[in-house]
Amino acid sequence: MADYKFEDSKLFDGRRNKIGALDGKYIRNERGNKLGEIDGKYFRDERGNKLAEFDGRDIRDPHGSKIGTIDDVKKQIEGIGGASLVAMWLFFVH
Repeated sequence: MADYKFEDSKLFDGRRNKIGALDGKYIRNERGNKLGEIDGKYFRDERGNKLAEFDGRDIRDPHGSKIGTIDDVKKQIEGIGGASLVAMWLFFVH
């Protein structure tokens, strides 16, 4: 069973506490502060710096090193989504 659940664009921990949300292309914490954004296949922090990229299967850091796969994400977060699920993993779980 996954430690987190992503539903209705919100990420919840095992106790059902909201810890983050996807607001369009923006990733926000539980207080609504912008932490980053999804920019096509790239994930950027609040300053616009590239944190990672996702090709549909592999997640790579800004230097091109593999940091995980979609299967790794789905082991920790229950929910539907590709890039949105990866974004929640990058900003809140990883």
